[in-house]
Amino acid sequence: MNFFEYQDRARRNSALLVGLLLLAVLLLVGITTLTVVALVSYASDQPFNPLEIGSLLGWDTVGMIALTIASVIVLGSIYKLHQLSAGGRAVAEALGGHKINLAPRSEAEKRALNVVEEMAIASGTPVPEVYVLDESSINAFAAGHNPQDAVIGLTRGCIEHLNRDELQGVVAHEFSHIFNGDMKLNIRLVGLLHGILVIGLLGYWVLRAAAGGSSSGNRDNRGRGTLLGLGAALMVLGYTGTFFGNLIKSAVSRQREYLADASAVQFTRTNAGIAGALKKIGGLSTGSRLASSQAAEFSHMYFASGLRQSLTNMFATHPPLPARIRRLEPSWNGLFPSTEASSESFAEPAARQTGDARVAAFAAAAPLASGTRLKNLNASVDNSIGNPGQDHIELGKRLLASIPASLRAAAHDPFAARAIVYLLLCQRDGAARKQQTALLEQIAHPGVYREIKRLSASISAMPASARLPLLDLCMPALRALVPQQYQVFRRNLIKLLHSDDRIDLWEWALYRVAMHGIESRPDEHRLSPKKGAQTDAARYLLAALAHAGHTDYLEANRAYSAGLEALALDKAPLPARTDLTLPRLDKAIAIARTLPPLRKPRLLKGLAACMAHDGVLQAEEIELLRAVADSLDCPMPPMCADMTSGEPLLRATESAH
Repeated sequence: MNFFEYQDRARRNSALLVGLLLLAVLLLVGITTLTVVALVSYASDQPFNPLEIGSLLGWDTVGMIALTIASVIVLGSIYKLHQLSAGGRAVAEALGGHKINLAPRSEAEKRALNVVEEMAIASGTPVPEVYVLDESSINAFAAGHNPQDAVIGLTRGCIEHLNRDELQGVVAHEFSHIFNGDMKLNIRLVGLLHGILVIGLLGYWVLRAAAGGSSSGNRDNRGRGTLLGLGAALMVLGYTGTFFGNLIKSAVSRQREYLADASAVQFTRTNAGIAGALKKIGGLSTGSRLASSQAAEFSHMYFASGLRQSLTNMFATHPPLPARIRRLEPSWNGLFPSTEASSESFAEPAARQTGDARVAAFAAAAPLASGTRLKNLNASVDNSIGNPGQDHIELGKRLLASIPASLRAAAHDPFAARAIVYLLLCQRDGAARKQQTALLEQIAHPGVYREIKRLSASISAMPASARLPLLDLCMPALRALVPQQYQVFRRNLIKLLHSDDRIDLWEWALYRVAMHGIESRPDEHRLSPKKGAQTDAARYLLAALAHAGHTDYLEANRAYSAGLEALALDKAPLPARTDLTLPRLDKAIAIARTLPPLRKPRLLKGLAACMAHDGVLQAEEIELLRAVADSLDCPMPPMCADMTSGEPLLRATESAH
C-alpha cells in the first residue's frame, strides 16, 4: 500500500469512525430523551409509558429535549475543536511544551531539531515545529490538521536518554502518522469525545445544584428528586458514552501504532533504532508516562502509552511494549535494560559541521546532474511519495550540508528567513536582479533588508538543488510571524514576482511552496463548483509546465500533448503564454489539491510526462515537479543519482495500466 492508498484509506476510516461515533451520539440522545421524559412523568405524577411519549408531553416537547441534548454534544465538540484550531501547536502547548525551532536551549535540543529537519527534507515535507515537554519519561507525538500545521513533540527524557539512531526511529514513527493521515482523525476524536463527555459534566453540575438546594413540602421534594435523578442519569449516560467512545478510540489507535512502527523501519531501513527506544522505555522507572493533567485527553497521539497501565487492556491506546518489540525483533530475550542518560556525544556529525568553505564540494555532488534520466519516474511517484527510505535520509543530510552554515542559522530567525525567501525569488544575476534588489530596499523592513545584503552572496553560491530544502528550513520561523507581518511579507512576494513583467514558473513554484507551508488552510476561496473544474485545472498546469520548459511554441505544444495523452484527456490547443497569470495558477493548484487521493498520482505522472516528452528530465524540472507535488499535499522526496539510469524515461502511459 503506497502513500495515496493510505490517504484514501484514512479518509474512509475517518468517515467510518465519525459515522460510528455519530451513531453513538444518536443512541445517547435517544436514551437521554427517554430518561428525561421518565423523570418529567415522575415529577408530574403521571405514569410513564415509552409508547405514549407523544401524548404525554407532546412531540414538540420531546423534539425540543432531543434537540437540546444533541446541541449540548455538538457545541461541546465545536468548542474543543475551536480550542485545537491552531493544530499541533495547541496540543503541544496544552501539554506544557516549548518550541525549540528558533532557539534550542541545549545540545540535546539541537540534536533533536537536526534529526527532525533531516527527516523533513528527506521526505519532502515542510519542517514541522518541534516542541520539548519537560517530562523525564520517554515519549513523543505528532499532532495537527495537516502537514502545514504539524508539530512533533518530544519529551525531555526522549531527547536525553535515546541515542541518535533511537531518536531517529521515534521521529520516523511520528512522521509516518503525518504521512498516513492519522493526525486529522486524532483531532476529530478529541472533539467528539469531549462533546459526549459534556453530557456527563452537565449531569454533575445539575446534581450539585440539586444537592445544594433546600426544599420543603412534598411537591418541592418531588421536584428536587427529579433534578437529582436527572443529574445522576445525565452523568451515567455521559460517562457511559465516553466509555464506549474510548473503546473505539483505543481499538483504532492500537492498530495504527503497529503500522507506524513498520513504516519507521521502512524509513530508516533498520529495526534497531525504534526497538531500542521501546526497550529503554521498559527499563525506565517513569517509562512513557506523562504527568500533564491533560495527558489522558491526547493519549491516542503518543509514541507509547502516556498513562499508567490499567488492570485491563480494554482502554489501552497502544499495544504492550513486548508485543511491539517482538514484531520488530522476534529473537528478543524479553529483558529491559536499565535506562540511563545516553553517553553519546551530542556534537553534530562532521558532515553537518561543515562551514561555508566546504559548500563547493557538496555542490559538486548535487543530487541530480542536468540532463540525467530517471529510472522509472512513475515508480518513484507511486512508491517514494510519503514513503521515503534510508537513501533519502542520506540525501537529506547531504542537502543540509550543502547549505552554508550562515544560511542554516539564518533560516531559524524570522527576520533572516524572510530575507532568504526574497533572495530565492530574485533572479540570479543581470539587470532584473538589480531591479528586484532596488525594489526590496523600498518595500522590505529595514532589518530584513540588512539581512538581504548580508546573505545575498551565500544564496548566489548555493547549489540550485538546495533551494527547496532551504525554503523548508525557513517554515517554522515564517509561521512565527504575526498576522500583520505575514500580510506585508506576502504582498512583497507578489510585488517581487511581478517586478520583471514576466511569469517565471520556478519563482511561482517557490512562492506557492512558501504560502502552502505557512497557511494551514490555503486558498479555500479559490475553489470552483464548476463541473469539470478539476480537468480544467490539470490542463492549465500542463500548459504552464510546457511553456516553462520550452520557449518554442511547437516544442511546448508537443510537451503539452504528451501530458494530455498521459492523463487520457482529449487533445486541445495549447493556451498562449500570455494566458498564464499568477491568480490563475494559484486557482489551478487550489482546485487540483481537492482531487481524491487515488487521482493525484495520475496528475503527477501527466505533469512528468509533459516535462519529459523527449525522454529526459532536467534537474531543475525535477525540483519544479517536487514543488508542485508539495502544493498538492503529496510530499515527494529529493532524488539522487542512485535513483537514475541511462535508460530512457518510461512514458507515464506505459506503466499506468
